[in-house]
Amino acid sequence: MIKDGMIDEIQELKLSGYSFPEARDELRRRHTKVPCEKTLRKYYNMDAAPDDSHAKVRKAHAFDEEPFRTEILCILEMNPGCYMSSVYDVLIEKFVESGQYEILPGNEQTLRNYIRHLRESGQIAAKEEHRRLYDVMPTPDPGKKAQIDFGQYDCGDGLVVHFICIVLWHSRLLGVYAQDHKFSSEESCRALHRFTVKCGGRVEELVIDQDSVFVTDEIYGEVFETKAFKDFLHEQDMRLWVCRKADPESKGCIENAVGFVKKRFFSARRFKSIDEVQRSLPAWVERANRRIHQGTYKVPQEEFEKVERQALRPMLPSVYEAAPLDLREAPVNGQPYVLYKAVKYSVPWSMCHTTAYIRVIGDKLHIYDSERQHVCTHTICTVKGAFIRLEEHRREPASDWIDTAERMRKRWNCVEFQHFVNGFKKENQERSLGRQLGAVERYLDERSPDRAFVAEVMAECCRGFRYTFTQFKEVYERCREREDAEGALLEADAGAKPAPSGDVATRSMQSYQEAFERRCAS
Repeated sequence: MIKDGMIDEIQELKLSGYSFPEARDELRRRHTKVPCEKTLRKYYNMDAAPDDSHAKVRKAHAFDEEPFRTEILCILEMNPGCYMSSVYDVLIEKFVESGQYEILPGNEQTLRNYIRHLRESGQIAAKEEHRRLYDVMPTPDPGKKAQIDFGQYDCGDGLVVHFICIVLWHSRLLGVYAQDHKFSSEESCRALHRFTVKCGGRVEELVIDQDSVFVTDEIYGEVFETKAFKDFLHEQDMRLWVCRKADPESKGCIENAVGFVKKRFFSARRFKSIDEVQRSLPAWVERANRRIHQGTYKVPQEEFEKVERQALRPMLPSVYEAAPLDLREAPVNGQPYVLYKAVKYSVPWSMCHTTAYIRVIGDKLHIYDSERQHVCTHTICTVKGAFIRLEEHRREPASDWIDTAERMRKRWNCVEFQHFVNGFKKENQERSLGRQLGAVERYLDERSPDRAFVAEVMAECCRGFRYTFTQFKEVYERCREREDAEGALLEADAGAKPAPSGDVATRSMQSYQEAFERRCAS
């Protein structure tokens, strides 16, 4: 005979996600005397613990009838890695919500038992389970925190779905938004705003992972947010909590949510396009929020309506509000700025000769592109005639000269080379530096001088502060002429007759004196 308390323990372990072997081993660890495996399996396969330990076990194969059996086998065959809970959700979607049946022949646990029977009997292949371990985190007060994380799922046929999960930590209310490409900072902020609007208020703190969508860097706890996300936090007056790397305990709630979406929504469904995903996802999220949460044993939607909705702070105006009537046209001509109340506000260079849209909220000017997508935000300036430019809107300096300098260094490197390049940088404007060095490079390539000669030319340019192409050319030609002249002189010296060798006859001074006197007498 088995005790009623042990039956409750068996059911509790089963509801907690323990497989039968795991539940059996756990009971053996807890108790010195445990019934045989057949008895344990009998009470493990029950849908609920009976009042009487000798109560009749409910039929375990309620789904073993058509069309449920065929549909279940088809789902498991097409999606061998799917989860039981996802299969149950697909059955509700296909048979109950379509109106074919009022209810399914059994609950979710009955389906779990049936699928386990299929696996144990060899009708479908068994799958390996990999479990992650998380520490228990205390649940915060209502309206305090929300967690955010990203996931992706390969649906096959080249379709990879990227999705963002947002969870109100207290009630576990879930929001999921999907698209066919990785989320940018602006798209993530827009999804956050949609979820905030749906909830009717905002939390005090966002808990995020160190994702590049939100955070550019983190140095010893100092967090550097992306500009779009930083503006959103400032706009909505929310704090930020960035989890440490490899710290699943600090974000276990949202990590479970990402896995939950993969298991319950994606694993048993086949999607051919992102449109199908986006059509099915909202209804599934509603159903998920009305089921008992396995961590809190409460219904998220009910807990949200009863406790957390009232604790959320009121909404604030946002640039991500879908209000096109509030947008005002602001044409962008050949220069990258929009004009608002006699003040110029910068926009990206790519927006030149397009139509921008602006919107004023408080002391901020928000600029949108022609597709009404948010581009940037400026603080309004009251000084007429001013030009307000964001750092990221400055035209990138030409960098072609760097490649030119590196090519020249590989071929003509010498002691004065860096001095020579620095002189060119100092004496030439940024826009013409590349062309100047390029002309020098082509000039040398055409003449192919030796490295020693080029070193001499560069050294003379540095001594004379000659840092333009024309000046370099003059110095080069002068050095070449000097070198040619020295070469000709050496050749002439080499071809001259040698001086005669031997003794030379000499005369005394007396003989020159006598000759001088004779000349004078005549």
